[in-house]
Amino acid sequence: MAVHFDINLIVVAEETFTAAELKQVNDSVDIMKTIFATHGPVVGAVNRFKIDLAVAGANAVIRGAADAMALADRFAVRSNDALDVFVVKRILHPTDVGYSPSPGACGKNKAKGRLRAPVVALDGSAADSGNTFAHEVGHFLGLPHCEKDESLCGPANFMRAQSGTNTGITPAQAVKMITHCQVTL
Repeated sequence: MAVHFDINLIVVAEETFTAAELKQVNDSVDIMKTIFATHGPVVGAVNRFKIDLAVAGANAVIRGAADAMALADRFAVRSNDALDVFVVKRILHPTDVGYSPSPGACGKNKAKGRLRAPVVALDGSAADSGNTFAHEVGHFLGLPHCEKDESLCGPANFMRAQSGTNTGITPAQAVKMITHCQVTL
């Protein structure tokens, strides 16, 4: 397989998602795969998990970074080394649609006291949320916002702070991401 990373897609309170929202989750993963496929690393295996609302409890509602950290700490998939990506219906913060460590720690138990995995919400269209999924995974793999390091970015780039549906990825970004321990060469 090409240079890649595997993910654990974890849908939180899946039974509260409509059929259209569940389709948007799947479409968003496909869009994320397309973004990463331009220069790599590519998304490898996508392992699917769900957390029922009764089990997630208060962790189903994300109000800020502390809630995202609590969710990721409590429900990390410990049975494999894939990158956990948590999907919630909404993040109740006026400007945030996702959270991620930048860069993410190597090993799920090595992120003590900080966010250990991306947490993303459905926001707008599938193109918007697919871009958000890729954006937050990009942070985990070590990419900053373009505004912090323009040398990594092109004009329409998925790592812009207000990225919308810009899906460009540059060779420089690919080179930076493949150095992350989560990526398999």
